Amino acid sequence: MPYPKLRPATFMPILALAAFLAGCAAQTAPTSDAVITPPPPPGERTHYQIFFKSDSAALDKEGKAVIASIASVAANDKSLSVRVIGKTDRVGAPPVNMALSKRRAEVVLDALVVAGMPSARIDWGWTGERGAPVPTADEKSEPRNRVVDITVAKEAE
Repeated sequence: MPYPKLRPATFMPILALAAFLAGCAAQTAPTSDAVITPPPPPGERTHYQIFFKSDSAALDKEGKAVIASIASVAANDKSLSVRVIGKTDRVGAPPVNMALSKRRAEVVLDALVVAGMPSARIDWGWTGERGAPVPTADEKSEPRNRVVDITVAKEAE
């Protein structure tokens, strides 16, 4: 699903996010888990994950470092595309989790765009609690399922 055109009401949160990310970039260096990696070879993919606290769609400093890493690599390689998929654990009602996974995907999507990744090169979606990386019972809190999966792909040459 391509990123929709921005509506005027969405500019203020994006501008606020840009200011926030700019301030964080000046204060934090990427952690060892968020080292800038080279782009994948043609026809291959690189996978990233950004984790979230329970019932939250807020990026932490590690998530911001991953965003900065992806955006810096993509800025230098126009053949890269990104796929963003938001997910949740199984705590809470499925409709609530679906909405939360969408918000998580949107936060990552907006942060990538603010960091310089063209929205035309980003596909995004959300699955709620379906397709969770770690299968669990209902109402089981699993931090590894509160995630946005990001795949960076390079077109085959």
